[in-house]
Amino acid sequence: MNEKSLNTIIDFGSSKIRIGVFDKESSSNVYASEKDCISNFNEKNFDISGSNEALNYLIKTAEKKIDSHIKNINLMIDTNDMFSIDVSLKKISDHKQYSNKDIHSLLQEGKNLVQNNYSNKKIIHMIVKKFTFDDVEYFEIPDKDFNYNLLIVELKFICFSNNIYKKLQDVFNDNHLIIKNLFCSSYVRSANHNLMFENYKKKIFLDIGYSKSTITFFEDKRLLFFNILPVGGKHISKDISILLKIEFDEAENLKKSLNKSDTIFENKSDENIKLKSSDLPNQIIHARVDEIIKLNLANEYFNSFFQKKDDSVLIFTGEGSKILNKNSIYLEEKFDFFNEISFLEEDSTLVCESGFNFSKENKFQEVNFQPKKRKNKGFFEKFFYFFN
Repeated sequence: MNEKSLNTIIDFGSSKIRIGVFDKESSSNVYASEKDCISNFNEKNFDISGSNEALNYLIKTAEKKIDSHIKNINLMIDTNDMFSIDVSLKKISDHKQYSNKDIHSLLQEGKNLVQNNYSNKKIIHMIVKKFTFDDVEYFEIPDKDFNYNLLIVELKFICFSNNIYKKLQDVFNDNHLIIKNLFCSSYVRSANHNLMFENYKKKIFLDIGYSKSTITFFEDKRLLFFNILPVGGKHISKDISILLKIEFDEAENLKKSLNKSDTIFENKSDENIKLKSSDLPNQIIHARVDEIIKLNLANEYFNSFFQKKDDSVLIFTGEGSKILNKNSIYLEEKFDFFNEISFLEEDSTLVCESGFNFSKENKFQEVNFQPKKRKNKGFFEKFFYFFN
């Protein structure tokens, strides 16, 4: 196979690296695999030396499978230092006729504003939440003529450490690879999985990873909220290790074995309610899961938004959430506004497929500010592809 006809996705997690190779024309998965490894993406203690062997193995194995050299990859990654910024910009006119140049200028202004204030960060996603012309909201660029007095553009930026990006580039260069695009893994995966839950109007994805958790909130297809917190499955294992006085690896194995049990995790505020399974490991897991849920959902934004009684679902994803797969979990009454709580297990193909789908054209809401020669452009890309 020719690499030009293929798209290679690498999801670089803190505890696992996944690779997927896809045929661009047919969109079919040609190869997918994964390998366990431990990486530290913290800016102050960055260390992925233990992942080099796993990365090299996955690349070499994939090249043998597809009978072609891999040079360019799309990289999906989450780090604790990654964060999102919401920006709202206004443009006042005197009953001026609408022109897409008005949106041009505000998007460029928003991008410059973030870059100037966070010069040590790299913008990896620029997302349009909505346009407001006077009192009328639009979720796509208007395609009609009208006059307006006030234009408001609401944007969300997901930013990444420049220092970590340079270190990653060095690692991939050592493996003769070029990072073509950099994606936020939890955002890209949730955007793809969002389509699986079209029967629900409001969808919250709680991705519990090895060293962090992220929450992504969609209304229909629109991203409304995104946040990363530095608490994940590793912290559960650390707690078990300390309290049971056992090695971390033993605690990790013990935690994973509970995936096969029938524990009930009850996040009830009543102190008289106890876990039906009273052993210490389950209590530790319950406490940490409860903390992750509260940290992510205890937000005024959700309290006000969920006053509207629309169909909603909470979906757990990520390696750290596997403990919840066959177990039951109940939320505190103040968080009990979901019609359903679900667990979505992700294999290598599904994870990398998310990156492949995202790398294709017509990404809803996403502003592509990297110039690319394309025949068919999405409604944001065709106006804003010149950003760089």
